[in-house]
Amino acid sequence: MRKYVMEAIGAFFLTLAMGLSGDAFGIGLMLAALVYAGMHISGAHYNPAISFAYFIRRKISFNTFSGYLTSQILGVFASAGVILFLSKDVFYIEPPASTDIYQQGIVELLLTFVLVFTYLSVTTSKILASNKAYGLAIGFVLTGLILLGEGISGSIFNPAISIGVAAVDFLATQGGSFKYIPLYTLAPIAGASLAALAHQYLND
Repeated sequence: MRKYVMEAIGAFFLTLAMGLSGDAFGIGLMLAALVYAGMHISGAHYNPAISFAYFIRRKISFNTFSGYLTSQILGVFASAGVILFLSKDVFYIEPPASTDIYQQGIVELLLTFVLVFTYLSVTTSKILASNKAYGLAIGFVLTGLILLGEGISGSIFNPAISIGVAAVDFLATQGGSFKYIPLYTLAPIAGASLAALAHQYLND
């Protein structure tokens, strides 16, 4: 149970960083802190795309993946509610109007690939796993990816964040951000799957 609670806590504070500041460096540093806080408990995924890649690599079971997915979405949902309370405004996610669905999907896929491949490399490699800088590496990778992709896709890379905040958006204001869930779910999962397969090919 502790690992599921950790995943909910991590998803909660990662979403809080996104909703209250939106600053790429703040989000990256928050993730770095959460990785150090939770790596020894749950693996510090906080993202269904990452958990799915670990399932593909047989690092976690399907039951664990299902529990992580549920915990992550619940953590995001609670965080979006707190953001609404603190800011008096709904935190929702949508891609820039200046790009189309194909551009957005490709960016979400490719940059999620990098994020997931980094996670797998620094946490499953015997050589890299002993390097205590792994949290900073993951955090700064997320910072860089957000800066690269935010003008094209919004830089989400996390299906739980899309689902959780869209649920609060709909319940609070009847908002329509749920229509972007397929983009922010399918593209990251595809990127994570490719990252898992690439990691398996290169390391096994």
